[in-house]
Amino acid sequence: MNTEQESSQDTFIFPAEANPLAFISINPDNTVTVVSKHLEMGQGIYTGLATLVAEEIDAAVEQMRVITAPGQPTPQGPYGNALFGGIQGSGGQTGIHSSYMIYRMAGASMRLMLLSAAAKKLNASADNLSIKNGVITDNVSGNSVTFGDIATEAMAEPVRKDAKVKEEKDYTYVGKHFPRLDAYDKIHGKTKFVQDIKLPGMITAVIVRPTHWGATLKSYDATATLAFPGVTDVVETQFGVAVAGTNFWSVYEGAALMKCDWDLSSAAKFSSDSIREQFRELLKQPGAKAIDYGDVDTALAGAAKKLTYEFEVPYSAHIPFETMNNILQVNDDGSMEMWGPSQIFTVDGNTLAGIAGISPDKIKLNMTQCGGSFGRRSGPHALSWVENLAVCKALKTNKPVKLMYSREDDMSSPGTVLRPGFIHQIDAGLDADGKLIAWAHRAVGQSICKGTAFESSVVKDGIDFMSVEGAVDQPYNIPSHRLDLHSPELPISVSWLRTSGTFHNGFAHESMIDEAAEAAGQDPFEYRMNMMTDDKREKACLKLAAEKADWHKPLAPGAPGTRRGRGIAVVPAHRSYAACVVEVTVFENNDWQVDRMVCAMDCGMVINPDNVIAQMEGAALFAFGMARYSRITFSEGGVDQRFYSDVHITRMHTSPKIVECHIVPSTQGPSGSSETMGACIAPAVANALKNATGERVTKIPMMLTNEPPEEHWDVPAILNTFEGAVQTELA
Repeated sequence: MNTEQESSQDTFIFPAEANPLAFISINPDNTVTVVSKHLEMGQGIYTGLATLVAEEIDAAVEQMRVITAPGQPTPQGPYGNALFGGIQGSGGQTGIHSSYMIYRMAGASMRLMLLSAAAKKLNASADNLSIKNGVITDNVSGNSVTFGDIATEAMAEPVRKDAKVKEEKDYTYVGKHFPRLDAYDKIHGKTKFVQDIKLPGMITAVIVRPTHWGATLKSYDATATLAFPGVTDVVETQFGVAVAGTNFWSVYEGAALMKCDWDLSSAAKFSSDSIREQFRELLKQPGAKAIDYGDVDTALAGAAKKLTYEFEVPYSAHIPFETMNNILQVNDDGSMEMWGPSQIFTVDGNTLAGIAGISPDKIKLNMTQCGGSFGRRSGPHALSWVENLAVCKALKTNKPVKLMYSREDDMSSPGTVLRPGFIHQIDAGLDADGKLIAWAHRAVGQSICKGTAFESSVVKDGIDFMSVEGAVDQPYNIPSHRLDLHSPELPISVSWLRTSGTFHNGFAHESMIDEAAEAAGQDPFEYRMNMMTDDKREKACLKLAAEKADWHKPLAPGAPGTRRGRGIAVVPAHRSYAACVVEVTVFENNDWQVDRMVCAMDCGMVINPDNVIAQMEGAALFAFGMARYSRITFSEGGVDQRFYSDVHITRMHTSPKIVECHIVPSTQGPSGSSETMGACIAPAVANALKNATGERVTKIPMMLTNEPPEEHWDVPAILNTFEGAVQTELA
């Protein structure tokens, strides 16, 4: 189903205030256009918002279209995200959570406007009218009109302030099947991404970058580059040497011929080993306190059993399929026009405006969808846009410039942005009955928000919430509990990545809970349940996952020579809650596989169940890839990895054989589903491996040997799986 074929942002009139006309247009062609104030990155927000509107106005699915909202440069306006302080932005599974009642109320108000216009058209009482599938019928005369018949009149009706949203018993779409509105175009290659956009006179550029943080350019020889067909210009910027021309492959291949001499005298010399040593030194010292209650030191000293573990999670790259890219045009009057997926436009736009010395309202955004982000396009420094502005200035052009990142640019240059690595130390104390009485947790890792526009709202008393989420809000009743944090500064640019801090905190925290359960001689599921009060929503997730996984039944044995294990974990993440049970098989050579993954999540009220399940599956597999394969390492101030072949992700043939997802029924408001499930995957896998082998895995990526896990390529099976998936989609 096409989201934008019949409705263009260029023809939509956007009101300045938040009312139905800011979010919905009834069109003469009998379509309904919904304006999404959130970026579509594959998470299904277009469909979610359209579902809410279709529900309230009783439109037919086939009528629904979605376009993106215009850029909103300040927090004052209809398209802000309340969970981001009113700025326009998407991420952290805030889309439905922050927009749920806004779009429902907009739809309810539009419904009254439609009924009023239809009553005049049919010469009937609005009280006698009903709506079904976009047709308004007078139940007395039997006469009817479509939305298209009264589109102009309905849009001109006064905005009603007395609208009421539907009751749950009257739902037609919410909580039921509603097809993805963007699926058809994506399957058929019709969705336009940045690389599909061609503008008159457009220049395409790439940047030849240093491979080390802090390196500076001494000189370059562009003779061969300028002689390459399609290359038109070579200019120097503060980020490297920009190669400009008529198309990507010309400038990319031409850039490879560039001879650059980099000055490394002031470049960073750090390595993964040196970072680890620095972090471990900080583990020896108290940090800023995020939690501190009870008397942890006294309780630990008097504990009947004491446990100490160190957990390590590496830096990680976002590696979405679509690398970073954007189009920027600097006009002669200094105003700018942007094309591309701006995940947090208020930050991106204001950053560009500040550099250029213009008012933010002089910047126009033409938003596109993007081929995944996972946080990559929400970097708090607007880096790719800033780089393109530098290229535009260096070229001294008023033409649009498309800046493209290669995969190696996106992953391994100083222009990349990574999720920060962390090291955790947890000391736990148990009494004689096995009860957890003391917990001292110290974490070390870079702050994402310090020094950014988000610092004032996210960093409090030296604690970046993004560094401690998933640990500071853990659900267990521990009498003496301390969590402190060190946030060392390094030249590496860091940002949130799907699950953000809940990934590394969940891994450390839930791994340690399993160790405590083992030390207490208790079942890991029962141990967790006994430490949570009944009001904890995590408890229902844990119970459902255990029930669906047959936790209390013996695990089926594996083939001769193999060892099997089962693990469980539960983690709160981004206002939702999830639990997972994992079954693994470990082979004689210590390679291993996940046989079954049973997931349960409470994300409040569910708008689109199919999409929630898809997000659960996606988050689980994404997190499994990070836990099993992915890492970024450093040598001599540079990134060691450059391509997908260096940083493995979960593929069909390396995925768990079975992934089951179950939604916990909830009467709470919707709280998001795109990230939460990923937070408990790593500890559930680690706990399963411990159950199978007796060996506690404390580092990610998870290896039972010193060698990275091998990928087993069964090409015929891969091709058959792919062909079957394609046929299913086409059907």
